Amino acid sequence: MNNTIVIANRLHWIDWAKVIAISLVVFGHIPEEKGSLFIHYVYQFHTPLFFFISGYLTKKEVFCGPTLKKYWHTLIIPYFCYNLIFYPYWVARYIIEHPHLEWFDFIKPLLGTLLLQFKTPISESLNGVTWFVATLIVMKIILSICNKYKYGSLFMILLVITTALFYIANEFYMFYINLPFVGFMRCFPFFYLGHICRHKKIVSEKPQRYDLVLCIACFFISYIIFSYKMTSSGMLNYGLCFWGICISAITGIISFCKLMDKVHLTIIDNISIGTIVIMGLHWILIGITNYTISKSFHISDIAYPLWGAVLLTLIFIVIIYPIILLFKNKYPFMLGKRTSK
Repeated sequence: MNNTIVIANRLHWIDWAKVIAISLVVFGHIPEEKGSLFIHYVYQFHTPLFFFISGYLTKKEVFCGPTLKKYWHTLIIPYFCYNLIFYPYWVARYIIEHPHLEWFDFIKPLLGTLLLQFKTPISESLNGVTWFVATLIVMKIILSICNKYKYGSLFMILLVITTALFYIANEFYMFYINLPFVGFMRCFPFFYLGHICRHKKIVSEKPQRYDLVLCIACFFISYIIFSYKMTSSGMLNYGLCFWGICISAITGIISFCKLMDKVHLTIIDNISIGTIVIMGLHWILIGITNYTISKSFHISDIAYPLWGAVLLTLIFIVIIYPIILLFKNKYPFMLGKRTSK
């Protein structure tokens, strides 16, 4: 019998939200011309949006053998697979860029993968963008452990406050720059917020009449705050603006996606299922594209105009789409799914 992935009671607006989130992540990784306000605006909330949705979709489960086994299949196996796929590309690029080679240089990215993309004197980031997946693994484990104990919720709240304060202080003073750790501090509050919004039913799963008004109002508010942030100074202003932009923009996107709930497209379903594939493969496509253009046109510093970044985002997703279908039908473990009969 063929292996299939059966999806029951699927919330189609969640699929739209996942597609928008992963598209913004790809868009945010494409180098753009300096001074682009839109990319600065999107950068404020594209990763918080991704983790908010991940938290929203995370079930309330306790840390135990079956839970760890679930994480092994849904996140850990794909994380290592996409880094393994990336490794030959990394080797080829490294050989081209570094004429003087040492054998241990080729071991560093493998150690970096085991260290969740942390850069240390003995490790190097391999498929750097998979810090998203590595960080999500850590977040889910922390949440499941806290769910197991009486005061787990209190610990989660304290951790949310601590990470939020650390990130704001770090962004202002820049005393630590290791991306996986900073990314965790940036996004953990939004992961837990998404989890709470679903399980406390703060966000309705059904579309509401006011979603259109809420969508327009939230985007307007977020951009007003963003405009103020660009001209303001001070750590407190930065923190308040960052959270204001993220919360309003995420609310606006969720409201927009609810408006699209009745628009059921197979292509949206498949991209939603394959977000981890796009996450794992798009960095290779960006690297190859940048290298090809820089060598063909003798450009040392690649920077695309806004329309070029949007176009490349669509092209990369189109290229990866058949791979998603292949994995869905033949290799579901690459989607974080178990083989089902």
